[in-house]
Amino acid sequence: MRVYRELVRMPRVLNITASQVFTRLPLGMLSLAILLHVHRLTGSYAVAGAVVAWLSVGQAVAMPVTARLAGRVGMVPTLIVSALVNGISMVVLAFAEPSPTLLMVLGLLVGASVPPLAPVVRALYPQMVPAKSLRALFALDATAQELIWVIGPVAATFLASAVSTVLPLLVAAAVTVVGTGWFLLGAGGIRPPNAQERAAFGRVLANRAVLLAMMACLGLVASFMALEVGVIAALGSDGVAAGAALALASFGSLLGGLGFGHRRIGVTGVVAAMTLVAVGIVLFGVFDNLVLQFASLFLSGLGFAPAMSALYIMVSQEVDDHAATEAFGWLNSAMLVGGAIGTAVAGVATEVHGSIGAVYVAALLAAVAAVSPVVARMAGPLHGLSGDVPPPTVGDGALCGSVCADR
Repeated sequence: MRVYRELVRMPRVLNITASQVFTRLPLGMLSLAILLHVHRLTGSYAVAGAVVAWLSVGQAVAMPVTARLAGRVGMVPTLIVSALVNGISMVVLAFAEPSPTLLMVLGLLVGASVPPLAPVVRALYPQMVPAKSLRALFALDATAQELIWVIGPVAATFLASAVSTVLPLLVAAAVTVVGTGWFLLGAGGIRPPNAQERAAFGRVLANRAVLLAMMACLGLVASFMALEVGVIAALGSDGVAAGAALALASFGSLLGGLGFGHRRIGVTGVVAAMTLVAVGIVLFGVFDNLVLQFASLFLSGLGFAPAMSALYIMVSQEVDDHAATEAFGWLNSAMLVGGAIGTAVAGVATEVHGSIGAVYVAALLAAVAAVSPVVARMAGPLHGLSGDVPPPTVGDGALCGSVCADR
């Protein structure tokens, strides 16, 4: 843990990490909050599900675009405008009439206006810390994300049931706007590098590291979402058990990220981490004892955050600085698509084969993610997965130790 203690003592690290996690908490609230609110308005789960689907579509399509704008137009105007539009859209949705068409349009707008904070933050990291600490910072990022998915759903459910389904949307809007302001104040003068030349939108997808990270992230997130369907189907008769099981998997990811995410684990280590995810899922399907099932989910979670951390650092080291925001925007879209695919396919598999069908789908998706780095390595080495760190250049994070305090 010494590496993390040293990390949070560096200028801005703790402030930026805390502010970006706080600002992104609505991501863990929105799907459930909108589902509950729209169902209350319309009495239809079909309409509620459609609105949530449009939310995901809007976010998946717009995130690479807004992330690119942050690197081109500027981080401050992009985040301020998107946060204000996003907050206003949620407030309008909270008080909208029960018209399915209107609600779907608002869901699309909410998703499309989500501030591209994750891509921006990951593009800033190389400027915030020395090169030797960058891996630990990405590990802290991947680990801290788990708080979003643990706190968000609980907050949305509690506020909706204790007060009103309107309240979670209002709280999410306030958190987005206030949190964005907090983040921008904490970031000070740090900005994502601007491109000196106008590369075509999407050109970053020609980078092998970005494609590998997208495929692996898509598979991992799809696997987790499919597993969620399987867990709920298997333990659905006891909502407390299903919730505890999923929370335990997230807790395992949190511990795995803290314990191993900052280490240079190489291709073999990344494959091992993702294989651990697949093995834990398979064991969950094999065991019929609740304690052993819980242990299997914890085991599966251990590999998630270290794998994600390694993929983030790989992209950071393999893409040009000016393309980093767009690259991480595409990663976010891949994760959203993965979540939709995992949930949809697992739902069909559950209808046909029961809960074990979703578990098989989750294990298969995790296995595909685990194989992807091996396939990519056949085409040549990747710095971020080889354990080698490219030599620092003037102006990058390697100089941060001497100049960050003066910014």
